[in-house]
Amino acid sequence: MAASNLSGLAAARMAQAGVARNTGTAAIALGELLGGFDPDAITEALGERWDVELGYFKRHAACSFTHPAADVVLALRPEIPLDGIDEVVVETHALAAGLTRTTWDSRLGALFSTPFVVAAALVHGHLRPAVSSGEALRDPRVEALAARVVVREAADLTARLPDERAARVTVRGPSGEVTREVPNPVGDSAHHPMDVAALQDLLAALLGPDTAAEIARLSAAIPAAHDVSVPLGRLADL
Repeated sequence: MAASNLSGLAAARMAQAGVARNTGTAAIALGELLGGFDPDAITEALGERWDVELGYFKRHAACSFTHPAADVVLALRPEIPLDGIDEVVVETHALAAGLTRTTWDSRLGALFSTPFVVAAALVHGHLRPAVSSGEALRDPRVEALAARVVVREAADLTARLPDERAARVTVRGPSGEVTREVPNPVGDSAHHPMDVAALQDLLAALLGPDTAAEIARLSAAIPAAHDVSVPLGRLADL
């Protein structure tokens, strides 16, 4: 995956500079926990492929593997009455297919549950931190809807990794069903980037409009700054 290649390349450069050493962490984390690890991929198309351009800005306060399904149901939400949902089927790739829990005993458990994320998105219309905080974590509407969410792997979606992290969602109710698919989550810089206005809106919702405006001002000042530590320090102080 692009992020894996980028992190591996960064580690290699740090090792060459003498500020890091090889502990085998990449092979364990990326090769055992998340799939296969091919170190040769780090230098493939070196100087031609720029993985720094393949970053990802998280739109939702949840595990990134849940984001495509969340994007789908948020887009469908105006068309779906909450009291008219019998079942939501989320088809996804192999890396996300295990996030199936329909109950949770902690905030972290909820954020790694596609049923929670889908249900919370439908109930609240967003997935900002508030939907998994305090009493919202036990919202009976979310719990009831999450119990009707089914998550399963679709071989055709797994085959599209790593270039796509797709999800296909089918919502069924008394009046029929609707299915929609997205190839990548909103925020994927290569396939579905958020523009400046969308980022500012998100930051304003999370941090308040004044802080979001100051972040925008300081960020715009960085490219021309004689000493970038000044605007970066002010960003850190916000």
